[in-house]
This record gives sequence, structure tokens and C-alpha cells, in this order.
Amino acid sequence: MVAGQQQRRGEQVATDTNDALDNLERELVTMARRLRGLQRTLSDEAHPDLEPAQYALLNHVEELAPVRMADLVAALEVDKGPVSRACARLEEEGLLKRAADKSDARATLLTLTASGKRKLAAARKKRHRVIEDLLKDWSPTQVKTFANQVSKFNKLAG
Repeated sequence: MVAGQQQRRGEQVATDTNDALDNLERELVTMARRLRGLQRTLSDEAHPDLEPAQYALLNHVEELAPVRMADLVAALEVDKGPVSRACARLEEEGLLKRAADKSDARATLLTLTASGKRKLAAARKKRHRVIEDLLKDWSPTQVKTFANQVSKFNKLAG
């Protein structure tokens, strides 16, 4: 009987774990959908004609700058063509600039323009306000724990 109880407990643990993973998967999908919506709103803040993917690209350029196109493509894990076209559009909009890499004449370095930095900073400020409003009922400890868990998840996933 004890063995049967242990087996049932083991089955219960497995079921609880599966239920938790199912719930986590649903919540991650919901969070991703909501973050895409937030990203659309913020890309409009950065520039009215800016697509969410271009807003994300600006964030990556800012984080990695000065960055070679090849390194940006690798960081984004996408094909070079769409990134190159997006960079050309961002350059036309005055948000991004290209410069020759002095250490390799074949390579191009990407950086944000002053306008690109200002628009991205304004969008980031708005993003902080939105997140702060969403978490207004959370304690600082809860926010910190959530941030740490998301960071840990992102490191495992990426």
C-alpha cells in the first residue's frame, strides 16, 4: 500500500508538473502576444512610420553599437536581406547611420543618430511608464524576483 501511495504521489507530481508546464506555456504565449502589442505602440512612439521589427532593430543597434551588419544579423538570428533593408529604411528616416569600419574596409558599422537615440529614449521612457503602471500593486521584491526569473529564462532560452 505504501508503494501504491508513493506511485500515486509520483503520478500526482508528474501531473502537477505537466499542469504547471501547460499553464506556463499558455502564459508565455499570452505574454508574447501582449509584448508584441506593446512593441507596436512603442514603435509608433519612436517614429510613427516605424514597424515593430525596426524598433527592435534600433534597440539592438543601440545595445551593440558600433556593430557590424554581420554581427547584428547573427544577434537577431535572421537573414541578412531583411536586416539590410530595414537598416536602409532607418537610415533614410535619419535614425541610423552607417560608417566604414576602419579595421575592415569591406565591413560597415551601424550606430544610432542623435535623432534615433532621442526617439528610442522617448519610447523607452513610455515603456517604463507602462510597465510601472502594470506592476503598480507589486512590491519592489516581487518586481525584482520577476525580473530575475525572466532574465534566467531568457539566458536558458537564448
